[in-house]
Amino acid sequence: MYYIKDAKIRRMTEYDGAPCAEVGVLPGAVEDSALLVYIVEDRREEGYEIVRILTNDADLSADWFDNNMHDAFEDVTVSAFEGSAVMEPEEERSKFQRELLIFGDLKKQLEEHFGQYP
Repeated sequence: MYYIKDAKIRRMTEYDGAPCAEVGVLPGAVEDSALLVYIVEDRREEGYEIVRILTNDADLSADWFDNNMHDAFEDVTVSAFEGSAVMEPEEERSKFQRELLIFGDLKKQLEEHFGQYP
């Protein structure tokens, strides 16, 4: 399971033509990678759904300007949640999404950002 140390909206973008929030997530565990999580509005889930997840394995001492134009970013949308003895992959994904949405005031920020998006 992935533990969240910090999460912030980096920018608004589009995913398949729909407004999408790019959220930077810092890990709580040393061995975990930083993530870019892409979230869209969704009426079925808690108002939002994760549609894409990228890991960021850039070394900040060498890549101090956060350049996303290289191979440090890897799409792990399908493989990010492997499951465990107590949880199936989909349950793990849902748990991560719930924990992300209740982290700090992220859900309030999402509401504000999506409300401003044309």
